[in-house]
Amino acid sequence: MRRDNTHYFIYPEYFDKSLKRREGRRLPISDSLENPSLLEIRLAAEKIGLDYEIRENGSYPRQWWNPKGLILIEKKDSKLTTIRKLSLEIEKNIKPALEKKRKEVKEAKKKKSSKPRYKTTKKKSQTEFRPKRRR
Repeated sequence: MRRDNTHYFIYPEYFDKSLKRREGRRLPISDSLENPSLLEIRLAAEKIGLDYEIRENGSYPRQWWNPKGLILIEKKDSKLTTIRKLSLEIEKNIKPALEKKRKEVKEAKKKKSSKPRYKTTKKKSQTEFRPKRRR
């Protein structure tokens, strides 16, 4: 990728609680998140008021085989301060709101699918069971 001096490259691995520091986590475990996503980081950046750009096909260089994407965030503070602000915002506001939304969607699906579904199988006619021609 081209060098960019106006934005920080922020990867979800920086926030991941399951990774060790040498695997890419930038925050202490107490401030880290479980399974962070680009959506959560994007929502936190919007809430804080940072300009951002998402690159979904990007991957963290230490885990190049696992493309989770990345987000470019404008430089205002130091990179670590920005990461801490994003993590705090995700933990306090974004995660609870997303969990609430997921529960609502689950309940709506349950209500929608409360009727038992019966699969009707269509009997195939003899023409559909023709053997393949040999050459």
